[in-house]
Amino acid sequence: MSPRNRLFIALISTAFVAYVAVGSLLSRVLGDTSYGQLAVFNEVVRLVLEGYVEPVNLDRAMAGARLGLTDALDGDSAYLDAEEWKLLQQPGKDDADVGLVLTRRFGFLMVVAPRAGSPAEKAGLRTGDVLKTIDGRHTRPLAAVSGQRLLRGAPGSSVKLGVLRAGVDPFEVAVVRERLLPASPTSRMLADGSGYLKIPELSARTADDARTALESLRRGGAKGIVLDLRGSAQGEPAEAVRFAELFMEGGVVAKLAGTKMGEQVVSAAAKNAAWGGPLAVLIDTGTSGAGEIVAAALRDADRGPVVGERTFGRVGIQKRLPLAEGGMVLTVARYLSAKGTAIHGQGVQPTVAVASGPDEAGEETGLPAKDLILDKALELLHAAETKKAA
Repeated sequence: MSPRNRLFIALISTAFVAYVAVGSLLSRVLGDTSYGQLAVFNEVVRLVLEGYVEPVNLDRAMAGARLGLTDALDGDSAYLDAEEWKLLQQPGKDDADVGLVLTRRFGFLMVVAPRAGSPAEKAGLRTGDVLKTIDGRHTRPLAAVSGQRLLRGAPGSSVKLGVLRAGVDPFEVAVVRERLLPASPTSRMLADGSGYLKIPELSARTADDARTALESLRRGGAKGIVLDLRGSAQGEPAEAVRFAELFMEGGVVAKLAGTKMGEQVVSAAAKNAAWGGPLAVLIDTGTSGAGEIVAAALRDADRGPVVGERTFGRVGIQKRLPLAEGGMVLTVARYLSAKGTAIHGQGVQPTVAVASGPDEAGEETGLPAKDLILDKALELLHAAETKKAA
């Protein structure tokens, strides 16, 4: 064993002996097992450094331990080494992107959803795709924020992604970066007379634009509204609250809770309601973040059926924390539904589960595309309209 490793063992052993001695007493009083776990970690370090088959790179091993610790928390908490932390603090010189929302799952970077109309969506990337490499760089040790940084660059430049997707062989795709603008809501009258409102993301103008669209649909004769939140993964929680208010006559939208804070209740202002008629909400595995807050709020308020697939489950608040060397991105709070059900790490369960069909998953069948989730929602919406008319 090298002199450096011997010194390291001596230092941490001395520190841990004192720490665990005090901690063991506290653990008997408080019932806390963390001190015992730290003692085990100290023993693992000692055994590895003393007995591993070849000399251990101490810096590398400890960096791996720090990465593993945060990786076990959630997909957005992360330890960043000094170089990555420095890059994160620097303002980006290039403002073009491919339009992917990322998190970490299964030790790699995973696509939460591509932004509507983005280069990534046009390239065929979808929710659940695993990015194995970004421009040849392996994503296994990368934090989600680091992956997002690598996807940005100069307008017109391209980034090559190595993709793993269930059911197909690994493949690579080159995506050209573009400057992206917030995607606005779109609306139309459906053939059956229902109004359809698609929300690709929840930006600062979404609630105002949606209010205008709802009024237009009302004038067009819509008796019920289909609210499509599928693939909506971009936006701030505050915008989710403003948007949910359009369909709620007061009541609780969501709750916010964290270890270092008491539970906070976020309520809707009844005066901001814009649609009180029949409503059906569409969700899928790509619905995330602010979109999940809206879906959970409308489900718990019994505003209508929530149809589709369980959402992604990514509604936390992260804080950036500097360390003596490097830093951390740590989830410090999470959103709960109005009834107190966890969303972060769990997702929003639909009231009526319907899986996406083959055509919705992007497979070519040679037949007209079928939207099974929308079809089921319209069936339920018509039943609600009939009941209200009676």
